[in-house]
Amino acid sequence: MSARVLSLPGWNGSGPEHWQTRWERLDARVVRVEQASWTEPSLPAWRARLLEALRASNEPTVLVGHSLGALLAVDCAAAPEARGVVGALLVAPPALASRDDVPPAVRAFGAAPRARLPFPSTLVVSDDDPFSTASEARAFAEAWGSQVVRIGARGHVNADSALGTWPEGFELLRRLRAAAPFTIDPRLAADTHLVGHGPLSELRLYDDARYPWFVLVPRRAGAEALWHLDDAARAALTRESAVLLEGLEAAFAVDKVNVGALGNVVRQLHVHHVGRRLFDPAWPGPVWGHSARVEAPASLKQERVAALFAQRAVAALFSKDA
Repeated sequence: MSARVLSLPGWNGSGPEHWQTRWERLDARVVRVEQASWTEPSLPAWRARLLEALRASNEPTVLVGHSLGALLAVDCAAAPEARGVVGALLVAPPALASRDDVPPAVRAFGAAPRARLPFPSTLVVSDDDPFSTASEARAFAEAWGSQVVRIGARGHVNADSALGTWPEGFELLRRLRAAAPFTIDPRLAADTHLVGHGPLSELRLYDDARYPWFVLVPRRAGAEALWHLDDAARAALTRESAVLLEGLEAAFAVDKVNVGALGNVVRQLHVHHVGRRLFDPAWPGPVWGHSARVEAPASLKQERVAALFAQRAVAALFSKDA
């Protein structure tokens, strides 16, 4: 990863049990586009809010729309502000034109656009969706050029469908993000400094004066876990990690190197390599969650990078960033 995701709920928003709300808690890069009124949907007002969110950043973006939110994503696809959109997950879009039993405020949202989308999209279809038949969903997919994923009888794929965090849907989102250009998660970028490049990964120095701490970030969009890498990439990461481990031990005379890929806060796959010493602030426990990092002075950062690249195997595998 880490393409940002704009979450677009439908009529009445998405409550605490809705999978969209849970995804926003699972990954801080999934950000809801809030509307002034969820109960009185207005396409012009909702469109304005989405375009405002798109204008706020030109980074690669995936849209996740449920119900009316899916129609909103399609409506805005051709707007100049949407040039950074690289994919859309469209879940249970309603066929309003053929429905007489929806509230007037919902019907006023309008019929779904039928133009082909300028980016990849996945259309999730429930077999017993009360707001769209299978044939109507197929017509949407044909018009938009969307891949169709059927998920069985799941109603309107909302909180009443009791999907929990809906891991299958989250994997569909991950695949769309994997098709985006590789970008570093902003939180990783804020806490680390790029110091080198390996065959697969960025080599980054974690900014904490108390520990010699380096992070490998595979340059693979959408990767959150090792199994998201192919065999060659996993082998490359293993080699990079082994060389970095040996280099850390030799350069800093540490007693132990902790290696970890947690991903609870930053889901983008990244592997920490932390040099530990007896009686360091967190010893013998893990450094993660122990205390706030202590920013290192520029001179210490330079010394650590120089010491690491003084190790022959490190210098042979990683190119040092200017």
